[in-house]
Amino acid sequence: MNIVAITGMDLTVMQEQMPQDLKERCQFHWFQSSNGAEEHVAEADVIITAGRINPDLMKLASKLKWMQTLSAGVDKLPLQELAERDIPLTNARGVHTIQMSEFTLSLMLQWVRKANLLHEQKLNKIWNHEIQVGELHGKTLGIIGAGAIGEAVARKAKAFDMKVIGLNRSGEPQPSFDSTVSGEEGLNALLSQSDFIVLLLPSTAKTRGFITKEHLALMKPSALLINLARGDVIDEAALITALQEGKLAGAALDVFEQEPLPAASPLWQLDNVILTPHIAGASAHYTERVSTIFYHNLRAFLDGGEMINVVNLKEGY
Repeated sequence: MNIVAITGMDLTVMQEQMPQDLKERCQFHWFQSSNGAEEHVAEADVIITAGRINPDLMKLASKLKWMQTLSAGVDKLPLQELAERDIPLTNARGVHTIQMSEFTLSLMLQWVRKANLLHEQKLNKIWNHEIQVGELHGKTLGIIGAGAIGEAVARKAKAFDMKVIGLNRSGEPQPSFDSTVSGEEGLNALLSQSDFIVLLLPSTAKTRGFITKEHLALMKPSALLINLARGDVIDEAALITALQEGKLAGAALDVFEQEPLPAASPLWQLDNVILTPHIAGASAHYTERVSTIFYHNLRAFLDGGEMINVVNLKEGY
């Protein structure tokens, strides 16, 4: 079994900790870029990627039987070609649950406790003990995308005595949520009731532009919008206008329509915006966690078992 990994991610742990029975049945080649990988790709049974692959490499991979991406999002991969060639794709769904749920809570606390202002005053040697800070207690959190990460966010939010509303496709009750809604009517209710709104949607044909100018107008003027999904799930221009005009109190954004975020973007200059460089899913334990998924799928692939995190190539998640 020939495995070719093409990613700048450090896969030393994945190679070194691979169970012995798998090592004995596989040849593992890791390249930090596509340079030098061509010869091995032509013989690859399995390709590991971090969410993108050079189209020219796909043409060379004539023996490819399965692709594993180390990311949860698959919107940058050639889903149609994989479907046409009947090549299964598995992703890293579930590997972000801990770090992204903690990141979400940290952003909400950063906002209500005015951490940015306090840091600024510290730099300017300003002593002001009359600053009024807020609380998470009793506030309503709306989670758009009530999957595994959303459930972890909800569970942690309940420790702060928050009310949690979740949006999913079915509207079926989910653990840790006070209520779960679906459809446009449910979305509108969630937006109008929430003090904090977290976007955790995958980027698919159905979710691009999911949050429109009209949706933004439904949010409380005091609300904080947090986007940890993908930049294209929201109308970024409309969001900027809402923030500039004070129709929305603030936003915490980890993802953007264009990344890196261009220096000319007004978002850099807005005091009511927290910006982070697409790092919500980062963790020192990331490779270890994604390796567990890969080992399971590799053993299932070799022995005819059931793989996990198999992507629906038509739906895109």
